[in-house]
Amino acid sequence: MKFILMILMIIVGLAYMSQRMSLRYKNEDGRKHWDIFLILLLIFLIMFAGLRISYNDTQNYAYGFYTSENIQSFLSHHENFKLTTNPLFYGFQAFIRTYTDNVNIFFMICAIIVNVFNVRFIKKHVDIHDFAFSMFIYVTLGTLMLSLAAQKQTLAMSVLTLALSQLFNKKYIKYYMIVFIAGLIHSYAWLFFFLPLMMTKPWSLRTYVLLLMTIVVMYTFQSTIATFVEVADQVGKNVPLEEVFDGNKMNLLRVAVYAVIPLITFFFRRRINENIDDQNSLFIQMSIVSLMFMLMGTMNGANMFGRCANYFEMGIICSLPWIIRQLFTKESVQIVMLTAMLCFTSFYLFDNKDFQNLYRRKGVTQFISEVIKWEQ
Repeated sequence: MKFILMILMIIVGLAYMSQRMSLRYKNEDGRKHWDIFLILLLIFLIMFAGLRISYNDTQNYAYGFYTSENIQSFLSHHENFKLTTNPLFYGFQAFIRTYTDNVNIFFMICAIIVNVFNVRFIKKHVDIHDFAFSMFIYVTLGTLMLSLAAQKQTLAMSVLTLALSQLFNKKYIKYYMIVFIAGLIHSYAWLFFFLPLMMTKPWSLRTYVLLLMTIVVMYTFQSTIATFVEVADQVGKNVPLEEVFDGNKMNLLRVAVYAVIPLITFFFRRRINENIDDQNSLFIQMSIVSLMFMLMGTMNGANMFGRCANYFEMGIICSLPWIIRQLFTKESVQIVMLTAMLCFTSFYLFDNKDFQNLYRRKGVTQFISEVIKWEQ
């Protein structure tokens, strides 16, 4: 427990110092300056993920890397280019494997992409006063720990942050191009093809249609999902029935955490929608989409639906501080945020109670010595 609390404190502490530095320079002259604390934050996140040797699916990804063909062999087999088999991820893996047999170099490169893209997106799209709080949610919600486990998915998720930036600027061609590329890393990313349909205020007609569809799927779960799996097989995406009907159901505590923003915005929708912009509208809609997948996971297939929900949780990370500032006075915002931090920290501790027993990493000096030997 001390270990995961220390991780949280380091990340939030560095994010807070970065936030203070941004505020200071903004108040002084508005010019951009080197943010040493943001750099230190990124270094910590990259080392934390890149040096791991065990945690969740880490060993499976390591095995996949060690047994990967080189890039020449990969490019010579046309079956490697099927759109639904994550060809960009495996091509990227083959490219790295061509030049090194050190799996931590591969993990480190992935960690650089994931953390730079994610942190950059959060820094850019939340209020300057809320960066530390959003990074706190990023850790306690589980997005950080997911980056230690689901390598393909988190790479695709980080690329989708680039797509979201294009969507906010209504550059739809670039948006769909980036979404397509992300889907070549992990095909679940193609769920974002439908996201522009949710570019409306929260709890508009489209939101209620989504809720109705979720209820229908839950009520007819067996037949509807079986039909979906059959259609997926016909287009070349193999989704084993046992993955969906595996008997695993979503933890209700996690569902409750994901329900926080949808419930708050539903009960206070008039007040929320008074001054909302397109960006926060979409963030809140993403949190609602995320909850819908979580609810379907309460029926069966928690792993699959949980992964679908993960794709939209950036909406939770970025919208919660904005919602709090909209609903509460300046005097009470700090109290509400402190209460939220206590609740999310409790969830974080519960969700990662076995983390210290599962996570193992290399030392920095060991990794550096391995890199030096590789270069020689």
